[in-house]
Amino acid sequence: MSESRRVVMLWIGITITIMFFLPFAVAKLASECAGMALCMMLFLVINPLYSIMLGIISGKNIKKLWHLPIISAVAFLAGVWLFFGIQEPWFLIYASVYLCIGIISMLITNYIKQK
Repeated sequence: MSESRRVVMLWIGITITIMFFLPFAVAKLASECAGMALCMMLFLVINPLYSIMLGIISGKNIKKLWHLPIISAVAFLAGVWLFFGIQEPWFLIYASVYLCIGIISMLITNYIKQK
């Protein structure tokens, strides 16, 4: 397996863990009182920061890693729809925002790299 495939598989694994299984942990393991706080921290802090980080990583090698922000948004959407048990349309907006954050940070990183 080539080095670039290992990097892609590593980041896909990390993305699935953070964007797919973290909503499961919040939905199933959190108590009622802390559940809302954990949801807010997940949706407003952890996921946007991860989208920025993933965009930066993708921007360093945009030809091979351009798809990671898309995988991240899809994994988030699948995770919250599956584990929260509601198909809330606002989750589409969250996924779109995470996708935009990832793509913008990827393009900015690529632009800085080329300068």
